[in-house]
Amino acid sequence: MLGSMTNACRLRRSAPLDPAAEARPAGRGWPSGSVLLWTGVALLSLAAGAGTKAWALAALRHGHRIAVAGSLLRLQLVANHGAAFGIGAGYEPLIAVVSLAGVVLLGVWAHYAAGNTSRFGAALAAGGAAGNLLDRLIRPPGVLHGAVTDWIHVSFYGPTFNLADVFLRAGVLIAAAGWLWNRRSQPGRPWPRQI
Repeated sequence: MLGSMTNACRLRRSAPLDPAAEARPAGRGWPSGSVLLWTGVALLSLAAGAGTKAWALAALRHGHRIAVAGSLLRLQLVANHGAAFGIGAGYEPLIAVVSLAGVVLLGVWAHYAAGNTSRFGAALAAGGAAGNLLDRLIRPPGVLHGAVTDWIHVSFYGPTFNLADVFLRAGVLIAAAGWLWNRRSQPGRPWPRQI
């Protein structure tokens, strides 16, 4: 009798409290409110990028420059009509469409990523990409032809960039590192075979 009671207690303890938890794949069950958390990360990234661009447009207009740490860092306004490194200038509508697709893909990555590091990185990158897309939509000369406001120049790095660029690149690196770490820490999942 004691043995059957012990077995019954074990069965009760091992039964899931949430019947829907059994249907969710491992790593996909998000705690309540986490969609809001990652959306918040993306929105903070977007707001920080937009706020610093607004500051730069006010403080650095008329060719005004600010040198920091000697000439290592220089703050100056540059209107970028292209993508990274000015590539594709003159094709602003195409760049805007590609940027929108990038924002959507990064948002999907943030939503479906298996780990918090990947989610954080993808959400940060999505906010940065959305900030630059916003410039393309609202800045002169007009919708889909707007220039991205770049204002940070580092002496050892050629192009001038902005905080949204930093969020975009750093976020993609963080998300990729989180994905690789997650793959490495799950020994049951084989690495893709190289052909």
